[in-house]
Amino acid sequence: MSDPVYPPGIQSGVFHPGVYAAIVGLGALFVVAAWGFAGAGITDALLVVVSFFFFVSAGLVTLLWLTRRRHPRDDLGDPTGDDKGHSGSFGDWVCHDVDTSTGRVRGSIATIETLLPIAAVAVGMVAFAVVVHFAGHA
Repeated sequence: MSDPVYPPGIQSGVFHPGVYAAIVGLGALFVVAAWGFAGAGITDALLVVVSFFFFVSAGLVTLLWLTRRRHPRDDLGDPTGDDKGHSGSFGDWVCHDVDTSTGRVRGSIATIETLLPIAAVAVGMVAFAVVVHFAGHA
């Protein structure tokens, strides 16, 4: 199967590194907000397990990304040479179309659709933690 040829202004399905950083940041916010429920009993042990799972998952994904960045594969369409996958500024990236599995969308729409679920969960967990903090543990 041949590699897809993207017309000018169309990028591959590769997200800007800033999107991945935002996902990790929102996930970390979720974990920190979950610690707002720490209390006596088994809750602390469960929070340690969840935090460990998050940090191991984020670490593995980061290591895989760094490995692929150092050793690009031509058969997968990875950028080679001095570019090494840097797609310029985030502002330039969101202005172009991105080819996803469901079709072409603007980079800004793809970013919103990717970040919205984890942002909603992280902000919701922060809201719950603030309520529990001020209302006291029941």
